[in-house]
Amino acid sequence: MNAPPPPEGLPPSSTQPLSHSRARYFRVMGRRRPWLAIAGWGVWMAIALAVGVIMSGYTVLEDALASASPDTPEVQAAIEATRPALPGEPVNVLLIGSDSRGEGDNGRSDSLILMRLDRDRGFISLLSFPRDLYVSVPGFGLQKINAAYGLGGAEKTIETVTALTGQNVNHYINVDFNGFSNLVDEVGGVLIDVDRRYFHSNVGCSGTECYDEIDIEAGYRRLDGAQALDYVRYRHTDGDFARIARQQLFLSELKRQTNQFGNLTRLNSFAEIFAKNTETSIRKVDTLLSIAELALTLPEDRIARTSITGDTAIRAQQSVVLTYPSIVSEKVNEWRDPEFLNVAADEPEPVRGEDAKIIVRNAGTRLLGAAEMAELLREAGFNATDRGNAGRNDLANSIVRYREGAKAAAKRIQARLGPAAGISIAEDGETGNADLLVLVGNDFTGGLLDAPAPAPEAISSGDAAPPPMMNTTSLVDVLRRVEQGTPLATMAPLKLPSRASVRRVTPYRIDDKGKPWAVKLTMSVGYRTYFGMMQTNMKDPPILDGRTGKITRGGREYSTFYDGRNMQRLAWQKDGMTYWISNSLDYALTPDQMWAMAQSARPLKRAKLAAGVTDTAVSIELEGSTP
Repeated sequence: MNAPPPPEGLPPSSTQPLSHSRARYFRVMGRRRPWLAIAGWGVWMAIALAVGVIMSGYTVLEDALASASPDTPEVQAAIEATRPALPGEPVNVLLIGSDSRGEGDNGRSDSLILMRLDRDRGFISLLSFPRDLYVSVPGFGLQKINAAYGLGGAEKTIETVTALTGQNVNHYINVDFNGFSNLVDEVGGVLIDVDRRYFHSNVGCSGTECYDEIDIEAGYRRLDGAQALDYVRYRHTDGDFARIARQQLFLSELKRQTNQFGNLTRLNSFAEIFAKNTETSIRKVDTLLSIAELALTLPEDRIARTSITGDTAIRAQQSVVLTYPSIVSEKVNEWRDPEFLNVAADEPEPVRGEDAKIIVRNAGTRLLGAAEMAELLREAGFNATDRGNAGRNDLANSIVRYREGAKAAAKRIQARLGPAAGISIAEDGETGNADLLVLVGNDFTGGLLDAPAPAPEAISSGDAAPPPMMNTTSLVDVLRRVEQGTPLATMAPLKLPSRASVRRVTPYRIDDKGKPWAVKLTMSVGYRTYFGMMQTNMKDPPILDGRTGKITRGGREYSTFYDGRNMQRLAWQKDGMTYWISNSLDYALTPDQMWAMAQSARPLKRAKLAAGVTDTAVSIELEGSTP
């Protein structure tokens, strides 16, 4: 994939990603659950209906699809903007969550995700777009990406995503927010581990201080449809990227808690919600069933999630997110060719940059561009061969294509070509007998960049340097007061990340079903980066379903929960209590930090530091503000 050059108004290219969490992959063994954390409630409803077909035949689903894909000019134009996938190719589905504002107004796309279903390679990949991403909308110039829907509905949104990513859209599913809210109510609400308190009141506000009201307390709570909509749409104090993380987290729990689609006994209700609130290009039951079959048979570690990142800025007196072609290229490549937790035993061994066999072809207008590039690469120590022209001369930015096993080598070459250069996995046979194919574009000016300095290794389990932690007994007295007012048997973590503070301590009842008790410790590291510890006597909370690993340490059995490469949650149970450490939305804690907290947790009677260990006082606010 070759990202287009930045339109006027976007920042110059950069080789440094703007927002990357350093992380490594961790292999965790244990039972895999065939669950897909679908990011897109429209797809969830579609899959729910498809599974229901097994019980009640095609009729209900055929009627629902007919209502959701009417033969109107708008739907027909959107379908014409899609491109059918060829047999055996991955299928790309654009998920649109729209905010309709009344008759004659399309509203805007409040949520936008491109989903890739690759049956041959066995994965589903999700690429999210910040709603304020500043892009070129075909026919309208620079706009926020969510404005494309208001300017031309699903058709213009499809055209915009295709132009930005270079990827065809094969189908689209558009769901308005009434459908989302009704779906959540239909399944009886969703239990979600809310990371902090979300609160805003418009009482006494004025101007820009007034926005959608919200009041959701921290903790593991059952949200109804209206609350869930507030939760997934909120972005006023943490922005688009946190909102994307909340949407993916919420929809994971929504699907987890349907009890293997046990709610589908109400198939007619789902069909009615789908028909009234969904628009889609999918008109064949078999197509929808094919999507459902892949979703239900994939293990969680074959689901990849990423999003386009960028910097916030002001353009045309509005806040926008600016990105770079190199970042778009990198993120699309991650989406097309994700790196997974478990590597197949027969996958080719990684190829080092200096060992890679490289062929170079000219795809730009520079005379003898391939010969010049090959010579420069050889001088830099690479095994490169000039193969002449590529049969085209309109490639704007150079691109490196790689065979399986040679991605690391391709990144080495990409770093030398310049910030606008792209990288992607090669199509079958495209590299011939070589490892890499370099297509020289019009950005090549006759030189290479210096080799970048090697990045320091990320700290992970087994590394010599431990993550920064501090020892503390500050939570013991607070939790002792919690125990005095509740039936909970709490544990105090005696290790916390350095410079962490406790922002809120919330004892409460989770819901009316048996009235289980819980306490949520909301903590922060840095500005608006919240993580937490949950403790509850709720019997078998649904959040424990679908663990990615089971590990015994220090006599305790822990359940690990990874979201791809990132540890999302670490849980254990004892004497009718369940405890878990939850990472921040942006995975600010390393797995080692989460392990240190969990293993240091002790019942209050035994919550003491060893002799000679410094006890660090931690700032604690019992009902602090968490903006």
